[in-house]
Amino acid sequence: MCDDTDSPPRITDLSSLTAENIKFRNTQFLTGDETHYDNLHDQPPMRQRKKIWRVRNGDLRCVLREFPKNRPLPEQCALWMHAVVGKHFFPDANHRTAIALLRKLLRENAIDAGEWNPERVREARDESHKVRNEIASVHMDTLYREDELYCVWLQFFHDVLPDRYLQE
Repeated sequence: MCDDTDSPPRITDLSSLTAENIKFRNTQFLTGDETHYDNLHDQPPMRQRKKIWRVRNGDLRCVLREFPKNRPLPEQCALWMHAVVGKHFFPDANHRTAIALLRKLLRENAIDAGEWNPERVREARDESHKVRNEIASVHMDTLYREDELYCVWLQFFHDVLPDRYLQE
């Protein structure tokens, strides 16, 4: 009989997230008082909220359904960020939404990812913004592409994840 107790941890269960959960998390950044939500066109919050909720559930379900469950944990995390940040589903807070939901997925899969240095998170976010503007657009058929944006996030997760998750 095969014993999986020594297998490296991976995100294999995404059942705690739905398309609506993803939209709700982004909406929390819009309506929350503790963070800024960009409003480039000076739109009323209700209009921005409608834009969030107009994102196709099927597209968000595709992100969940096509998630690479067999890849090593750092790659899974980088690919998650690539999909959510790269596709840029929402008017703002795509990075915050992706990180918050990734942390949830890690917890739900009993993976203790430790604390991530906020300054290192900001550096990765800033580099991610820059690279995202320089690469080919991310589309639904390239959500999990390994490009320069993926590399930014892979390096980040190699920097912040506990060493025990980097051994494969």
